[in-house]
Amino acid sequence: MMATASGDPLELFLPYQKEWLEDRSGLKVIEKSRRCGISWTDAIDSVLDAAPTHGWSNTYYMSFNKDNCRQYIEDAGEWARKLGYAASDIIEEEALLDDPDKSITTYRIVFASGAEITGLPGVPRSLRSKQGNVVIDEAAFFDDLESVLQAAKALTIWGGRIRVISTHNGEDNPFCRLVKDIRAGKETEWSLHRITFRESVSQGLYRRICLTQKKEWSAEAEQEFVRRMYRIYRDNPDEELDVVPRASGSRYFGRGLLDLCTEDCEVPIRRLECSDDFLHRSERRKAREIERFFNQDIRPPLGILEGKVYFGADIGRYGDLSLFWFCEEVSRTSLAARLVVEVRNCPFGCQEQLSILVTDYLKALGTFGGGCYDKRGIGMQLAETMELRHPGAIVGVQETGAWYAEFIPATKSLMESGDFTVPDDDVIKADFAIVTLKNGIPTIPAVKLADRGMKGSRHGDAAAAAFLAVCAWKSCAVDPPPVFMAAEKLAEAERRFPWL
Repeated sequence: MMATASGDPLELFLPYQKEWLEDRSGLKVIEKSRRCGISWTDAIDSVLDAAPTHGWSNTYYMSFNKDNCRQYIEDAGEWARKLGYAASDIIEEEALLDDPDKSITTYRIVFASGAEITGLPGVPRSLRSKQGNVVIDEAAFFDDLESVLQAAKALTIWGGRIRVISTHNGEDNPFCRLVKDIRAGKETEWSLHRITFRESVSQGLYRRICLTQKKEWSAEAEQEFVRRMYRIYRDNPDEELDVVPRASGSRYFGRGLLDLCTEDCEVPIRRLECSDDFLHRSERRKAREIERFFNQDIRPPLGILEGKVYFGADIGRYGDLSLFWFCEEVSRTSLAARLVVEVRNCPFGCQEQLSILVTDYLKALGTFGGGCYDKRGIGMQLAETMELRHPGAIVGVQETGAWYAEFIPATKSLMESGDFTVPDDDVIKADFAIVTLKNGIPTIPAVKLADRGMKGSRHGDAAAAAFLAVCAWKSCAVDPPPVFMAAEKLAEAERRFPWL
């Protein structure tokens, strides 16, 4: 089936690589260890599909990394030369999308048949109006793998094939869920392959490395090579080498932990979405609407709480929402989620009014413990206003790497000990799930998620507000301790600043 004038190219490959090439399934997946040569192998499949003068097809290679795209196209070009097929040099282009302010970088080679192999960024829109095969490489590291797969499946209507290649990135990753569904028989159209590092070595990977690097192979050298790789990947050998997804991968909050700390009783989630013309209504009308929302949706669940109430506020305006996370102190070491308030497209003045209504009400009840506001960007003015209104009880926070390093692990530690609860809500849990480790520090990455009903976007807002609530619990005090000054310092201050 793959024979050429120069012989059978399958003889160049190791057994697991041959199995990948010989599988002509329309939909296939491989879960693999690092650097076992599957992408390099797959490139010849794309060449053999593109080169024939009859029955040829395009292939669109997608990765989260631009360098990966270029490498795959270079590998395809090298295979074309080895097999004697005429192909162009790599063509690098900036392709415009529907939005004139956006473009994507593509790499491609074109064959005499007219077919092409193109490297595209891993976003669904790059497959628009395309026809052919799709290769999705390092799928577990895509920002939105589900949407990319949905876009790719459209190409199968006219005979295109989809090939998904990846190492694992945690068991709660969409790639891992796809593998599990195939293995469980839920996805019956997919063919599944798996190759671990030890299996690749046993099938000749190290021998091939020695041949390429002009080294002499020996059993002892091969054993040391394996030991060395496990030393290099000692922080995560299960996932990187043994193809066993970690409980949370690089994701800091695994789904198992989030489910474990789900509150037994229902936590109310109240939402206010303002229309685009709400901003231009009279101040009196806007104030009445905010007061109605507070009295009907926020006051009742807060009014029944007996312990101290602490909250975090992650502030947004047009793109992201504003989210308020209210906790009750149930013991000196434990917090429980009691109310989540999601506000979208709400004018700043109305957010200030809502904040004042909430904090003044809690203070009147005697249950106000404290609150933290995200003081970055658009939240700065509101944070300062509330700090001045409730000194010591409200703190504005600059969420730096150092702040993340302190309060995200503190929140996780409370979860692991059963001392912090979250609502049983998939959207809120998804906000926690995007938190990842970067240089050893848990961080909310620049990843946008669709909000409820696909209305607007989210950026880990619930998680951010929860971390701020923990910060408030640890940092704020409604009645800060008095500051005593030495008599001489007080007299000097009165002399220099008589208006105080």
